[in-house]
Amino acid sequence: MNKPERIYLDYAAATPLSPSAFSAMEPYLKGDFGNPSAIHAEGVTARLAVEEARAVIAGSVQVRPEFVTFTSGGTEGNNLALFGVVESLALAGRPYAQMEVITTKIEHPSISVAVVKLQRMGVKVKYVSVDEAGKMKVDNLKELLSEKTVLVSCAYANSEIGTIQPLHAIKKKMLEAEKEFTTEIYLHVDGAQAPLWLTCQFGAVGADLFTLDFAKCHGPKGTGALIRSRRVNICASVYGGGQESGLRPGTENVSGVVGAAVAFSEAQAAWKERTETVSQIRDGAIKLLQSTIPSLLVNGAQGSDRLANNINISIPGLDTEFAAVVLDSKGFAVSTKSACAGAGGGESAVVKEISGDSVRALATLRFSLGPDTTIDQLEKLTQILSQHTTKMKNI
Repeated sequence: MNKPERIYLDYAAATPLSPSAFSAMEPYLKGDFGNPSAIHAEGVTARLAVEEARAVIAGSVQVRPEFVTFTSGGTEGNNLALFGVVESLALAGRPYAQMEVITTKIEHPSISVAVVKLQRMGVKVKYVSVDEAGKMKVDNLKELLSEKTVLVSCAYANSEIGTIQPLHAIKKKMLEAEKEFTTEIYLHVDGAQAPLWLTCQFGAVGADLFTLDFAKCHGPKGTGALIRSRRVNICASVYGGGQESGLRPGTENVSGVVGAAVAFSEAQAAWKERTETVSQIRDGAIKLLQSTIPSLLVNGAQGSDRLANNINISIPGLDTEFAAVVLDSKGFAVSTKSACAGAGGGESAVVKEISGDSVRALATLRFSLGPDTTIDQLEKLTQILSQHTTKMKNI
């Protein structure tokens, strides 16, 4: 019996490594294996590769190379941004109790869990409201900003529901508050989901700190970067050697950052064309799902306010964990929520926050498309999901 064709629809969790990134990495996995901190010829070769990768990424986002810090991925980058800012201010003499951080309740666990730790340290954490699509309510943000605010942290695009935040409006309110309170307030943007679908030019994003995860754009797993503006000082959150200007000690992942630079450059070079093509397939699939399964609800924003490759749905009353297993047996790799939110059952905190509905939050499925996903594949998925939904309803 032939196995079904595998159709991968979990690009928000992981992406395949691009052939050109692998080719660039291969020499540093074999012959050029030196430690970049060593002073011999092998070490110098490795150091040059790391710095060339840094320069390539810096050029893509349009910052100076010294403002690119390599990390192990989005989680470490987000933690370095949050704790780095707070600890730097504390080192300069500002008490934790005189600092406030603002975020939302729909962030990735690498932010939502990190701010709980900040809270335990004495930092006040405020949560700005989001609307039913998951967009930050900018007027509420204005109300929360104060002379004690040091950082606002949010995702460029939500990893579960795909909603893109109004970063320019957010930054505008922050600049107004800076002027009113004569203080500096930094904007941290989690850009893990962005490179394939949105511009990552630093000026266009408007962030002071910008996290990237290259495993989400056809780069190798375990590679990321934190981009920062010249006005931000941060401290290391891990201690050891002096690598990455002392901000991220430990031997650099030479092959990883080399592959990351290639993948990220490719992702950004064609993001507009990719978004235009895939968003049309996404919209067609959403209409098909809605017309085929009447009880289905779509979570998140619509149109251009949503990541081009994101489809997040709820089918209230359906065990979607089991549905994901059934789809997997038929050849479809899908998810119920963010991989970092943990395996197994449980409601989506994101969908619960935007809907206030536990039943809806317990019944979510996420289909995150790839650049080559076709409408025919999604029609087949819809048919299988519809049949399974009907079967479960009749039991």
